[in-house]
Amino acid sequence: MNEETQEFTIIGEGGNEQKCRVVFTFDAEDKSYVLFSLVDDKGQEIPGDISAMTFDYDDNTGEMANLQPVETDAEWEMINEVVLTLLDEFDAEPQLITVTNEDGTDQICEVIHTFSSEQFGKSYVLYVPATDEPMEERDIFAAQYLSGNDGSIEELLPIETDEEWAFVEDVLNEL
Repeated sequence: MNEETQEFTIIGEGGNEQKCRVVFTFDAEDKSYVLFSLVDDKGQEIPGDISAMTFDYDDNTGEMANLQPVETDAEWEMINEVVLTLLDEFDAEPQLITVTNEDGTDQICEVIHTFSSEQFGKSYVLYVPATDEPMEERDIFAAQYLSGNDGSIEELLPIETDEEWAFVEDVLNEL
């Protein structure tokens, strides 16, 4: 796989080589999957559906190896759920919350991820100040939260233990 352009070549129908562009990779159920689009001779994505294959990571190069077709309907259903989730995340308007700082001033913040822990029985939120700065330049904050009847974030609470912080940091690192 070419890391700069994230493209790879497969043997298509009729034995022809077909360039593909990586859209997204993810791991699920002990397999690695690549979502990809087809690319024409000019390097332009060919309009149409995104497809998927399974692959292994080459331990020596860290690149994709042993590309294989997706085998089961259950796998295709899971891949479809991943694609729909991604589309929802990219298309959704940002959720905004008001956070009261230690000095008592209110600041508008953008929710970047919410998640729950069965272990701690709590819900958590990762958020950043809502500014014009690029996302990678904004500090990420975390809190536990209580949700309202509609699932919205009603009240922010501090994260109480080192174990909870370790859990939240693991989730952030996965993102």
